[in-house]
Amino acid sequence: MTYWLLAILVVVSYFIGNVNFGKILSKAKNVDLTKKGSGNLGATNMYRTFGAKLGYLTMLLDALKGIVCSLTGYFVFGGIGGFPDNLIGLYSCGLAAVVGHIFPVINKFKGGKGISTTLGVFLVSEPLVMLVTFVVCFVLVWFVKYVSLASLILVTVAVVWQNVFLPEPNLAISLLTFAIFALTWFAHRANIERLIIGKERETNIQAKIRHDQKKHEKLEQKQVKIDIKEEIKQEKQIEKQQKQSVKAQIKQAKKHLKKNKKHKLKFKSKKKKKK
Repeated sequence: MTYWLLAILVVVSYFIGNVNFGKILSKAKNVDLTKKGSGNLGATNMYRTFGAKLGYLTMLLDALKGIVCSLTGYFVFGGIGGFPDNLIGLYSCGLAAVVGHIFPVINKFKGGKGISTTLGVFLVSEPLVMLVTFVVCFVLVWFVKYVSLASLILVTVAVVWQNVFLPEPNLAISLLTFAIFALTWFAHRANIERLIIGKERETNIQAKIRHDQKKHEKLEQKQVKIDIKEEIKQEKQIEKQQKQSVKAQIKQAKKHLKKNKKHKLKFKSKKKKKK
């Protein structure tokens, strides 16, 4: 393994992890996400603040950071059949992206909690396991309503599965995966404390869907009213234009009649002079 190349990729991956899509998308809405909900710059707070579309978009974009970084490390250091260097490259770059997301230097080391980026990393190393675990965790959130609990389960399953099913034991891979595990759990320390004392904030997906539907219906009704007002306004403008056109025609007709009368009077006066 070329360690200087790995070091470069790790540094690049860290700065890719610094790109916070929650902050970017919320700024586009002219909202400071740090002052909304939990104040966190991750996908869950985006979901609670702006709804499902921006919440899932943030999760997808944050996961993409982990995918891009870990895929790069994987293929640069051997790709398929390059064990163990391929997984060392994958998890080194993946870990750097997670660290960059949680502790971004460009945002004074205040970022998200790293779950979406971690999901992206493990989607590269064990895609089927992650997809199944993600679905199970989504169902868990649907009924239990604790995103933090589902997130911790997701990371734990990924790390345990990877180490149990390694082709052969490897200390470097175990340490890197455990570092991802420890880092994400550390980022959730406040959530863990609230879970233990029963004060963790719930994320009711069903209620949020109903709320978003009602909001969408209200927006549609508002748009219908705006469209009706616009149509009425246009009809009034057309009527006004028609009236103005009729008035102009009448005015033109009167002017024409006046000219004809003058012409007739002139003609009569000429006749009288001839007589």
